[in-house]
Amino acid sequence: MDKKKAEELLNKYNQGECTPEEKALVERWYHDLLAVQPYPSINQDPATQQAESLEALKAQLAPRPTKLQPYYWAAAAILLVALATALYFYQSSSIVNRKSEFVNDVPPGYNQATLTLGDGTKVELDSAQRGIIIEDKNIKYQSGKSLPGVKLSGEGGKEGKGAETSLPTSLTLSTPKGGQYQVILEDGTKVWLNAASTLKYPSRFSGNSREVFIEGEAFFEIKEDKTKPFKVISKNQEILVLGTSFNVAAYSDETNERTTLIEGKVRVKTQNLKRKTYNVKLLSPAQQAILNGDSLTVSRVTVESETAWRNNLFIFHNEPLESIMAKVARWYNVKIIYTYPEAKQLLFWGEVSRATPISSVLKNLEMTGRVHFNIEAPTGAERRVTVTK
Repeated sequence: MDKKKAEELLNKYNQGECTPEEKALVERWYHDLLAVQPYPSINQDPATQQAESLEALKAQLAPRPTKLQPYYWAAAAILLVALATALYFYQSSSIVNRKSEFVNDVPPGYNQATLTLGDGTKVELDSAQRGIIIEDKNIKYQSGKSLPGVKLSGEGGKEGKGAETSLPTSLTLSTPKGGQYQVILEDGTKVWLNAASTLKYPSRFSGNSREVFIEGEAFFEIKEDKTKPFKVISKNQEILVLGTSFNVAAYSDETNERTTLIEGKVRVKTQNLKRKTYNVKLLSPAQQAILNGDSLTVSRVTVESETAWRNNLFIFHNEPLESIMAKVARWYNVKIIYTYPEAKQLLFWGEVSRATPISSVLKNLEMTGRVHFNIEAPTGAERRVTVTK
């Protein structure tokens, strides 16, 4: 494809006039770019960002050997998309210079979780620790520090009085809104829990399979064991795994469940109760299965945006504001109120740290000039963020 055709195609894409085939081509170029060029940061100075993007574009447009021509114009087209993306948050210099001040700021979430033992005993986990390890006879923090008052007696043991001698055949790790935590299961599988999530699992796996239950969002690195398949079960689906890493988002307050594969293979299985049939999809890396009602679809996604929370980032990839604010609400433990309902469907691109106060996220979104926010913190009441025009 020559330069003129590439530019025409990009203009059609930006104006929403592409055919399905043309749209798929442009998006494939963009996905290829992500392997070598990072997301635009919405914290970066716009002038610097624009200059860097233009320099990158000029470099791509320099003369190249004839044999590289097909890829070379594709790369130029990709960089035009990247340039548009980088400037998306900076549509108006007057808006960029607007300095919003939020009276009631909200700090970011942090490591916090509750471990519930088989006898119902609840243990509040140390926020100074990243996670816990399930061992043969005890549970300890990943730092090596012991977990006071908790000891696993082993299968077949008897429950005694108190947590010290209890037999937690079933364990539940829960994070609140504004929390996150990690756990290494007894087989070596690693699980990262995002905010407002719950993982149920046994103290040790027995039988011919390994099963855990998830509500909310979690990232899994499965310890391979071909003799014992690993199953992740949520409210409406079952994921069968054989040595892999993937992300599951299955929040009860969302209309869909998303399974994103990073490495290996997984099989996603759902049941249509009305028709009494099963829907099964096999995923390859960088694919996502979306369960919405009885519909199970598969599409290619950008892994970095789906797993950004693990790196303490928000990454918005053409994402509706409603979806963005749902993530913000869980991480900062706030309630979102819309006085401007149409804002829910506005699309945003960019990247911002989750380690900053909520004002940092809101200010960057406001820089587009398309939406504004107010933070309210009534005494003794839930903190609220109001979305306005």
